[in-house]
Formats: sequence, C-alpha cells, structure tokens
Amino acid sequence: MLSSRLTHRVTGTAIASPAAAKANTMTVDRIALDTRNAPVIKAYLTYSCDPGSDVHVTTTATNLDTPDGSAPSIATATLPNDKLICDAARHVERLTLSPQPGAIFQQGDDVKVVATIVNPAGVEYAQDEKIATL
Repeated sequence: MLSSRLTHRVTGTAIASPAAAKANTMTVDRIALDTRNAPVIKAYLTYSCDPGSDVHVTTTATNLDTPDGSAPSIATATLPNDKLICDAARHVERLTLSPQPGAIFQQGDDVKVVATIVNPAGVEYAQDEKIATL
C-alpha cells in the first residue's frame, strides 16, 4: 500500500494539465540564403517555452563547404527573451543570421544550423540542428 503522501504525489502527477508539464522545445524548420542585399542566412524556427521563462534563442550557421585548413564561415543571431512568446503554444520565428567578418555563404553551400534555447546562466533547455544545401 502506498503512503498517503506518495498517493497524493502520484495522483497530482496523473491529473496535471498538459500546459503545466510542457517542456521547452526547438525545431529548425527551414534554411535559406537571402542575397537581396548582402548574403545572409534565413532560418525558420518553431519553438515553445514555459510561461515565465527567462530564456533566449541563440542560432549559429556554419558553412560546411570550406577549403581544407581554413576556418569555416559562421553566421549568428540571437532572439532575446522580450521577443519570445512563452506560453502553451508553439511559435514560428524567422531569424536573419549575420555572417561574421570575412564569412562567405553562396548558393549550393552545405550549411549546418544549430538553434538553442538558453537561460542567462548558459544552461541549455532545448536544441535542434539541421543541415541543408543553400
């Protein structure tokens, strides 16, 4: 027989609302090269975060088509907490990743995009990555 305390804990867990039990999630949906002005990477993300969370999204694109011995081209973007909608739903966001100085991205390059939900202390709550050809 379960103790009264354990019974209440099990019962409470079983009837908890789905929103209360939801975790942070991240999905990289689509990656594209935008060459209208300077070449930049566009990443389309679907995320969710717990209400009241103090988190932000960091995104990094790495060009996998680099000559041997040279550093890969990298582009980054951050979606700050005040731009996130943290509730029980999933939200889609388009981020423009800015290339670092000297970084080159061209049509046909293979690019790896990593998107992460992070708190101010650097703890990662959710992450997804995707490799695509621009």
